[in-house]
Amino acid sequence: MGFLDDLKRQADAIKSGQTTDLAAAERNALLTEAACKTVFTYFDTLIRQLEVLKPVSKTRYALERRTVFEHLPMVDLKIDARRRKLRGNDVYEYIALHGRLRDGRKLAFTKDFLPDIEKIDAKLRQAGAPVHAQAVRNPDNNKLQEMRYEMAVDFAFGVTVTPEHDSASLHFKAMNLDGFETVTLDFSALEVGSTRLDELAKWLLGESHQFFAGARNLRRVEA
Repeated sequence: MGFLDDLKRQADAIKSGQTTDLAAAERNALLTEAACKTVFTYFDTLIRQLEVLKPVSKTRYALERRTVFEHLPMVDLKIDARRRKLRGNDVYEYIALHGRLRDGRKLAFTKDFLPDIEKIDAKLRQAGAPVHAQAVRNPDNNKLQEMRYEMAVDFAFGVTVTPEHDSASLHFKAMNLDGFETVTLDFSALEVGSTRLDELAKWLLGESHQFFAGARNLRRVEA
């Protein structure tokens, strides 16, 4: 076998491997798209029922030890989905279900201890509440004396599903379902069906659930 023939053999082996890899990626993409369609259909059906049922969340939300919110109405439920191109095909980029926890109340409070201010600011950012914060400073030295807050009880919550088509997996990012925190986790596309999504719906409504069972890369980040 000549040198050129040897190079051709090596090139053919690489091409064969690339063809195999592409075929596997395409199969994974099809599985992922099927799971995404299941998620979108489930979310769409879910919010149509909740619009009629007008649920109240069973989750307890605490800005601080003395400022706690319970039985918050779940309103403004919406689905947002975007598509993109992958190897010439239209696929889901993400699917999101989001809403607000709102009861119409207005609150006003003051914090004068810097660590408390930092904690409250982080919680308010996580909550996504409409808030007006005013810094009160010492006129002599401009040091911060206190922060005055005015806010509405109007918090954001939701779930965003981002597919990873080549690896046939779905990444879930849940915001403010267990209080003011973000939870992220991954599932194989084959594991995301109506049974799994039923558990997600229970979690969304603040009920006991088994959504985390078998999840990969589970992570919680509290405000």
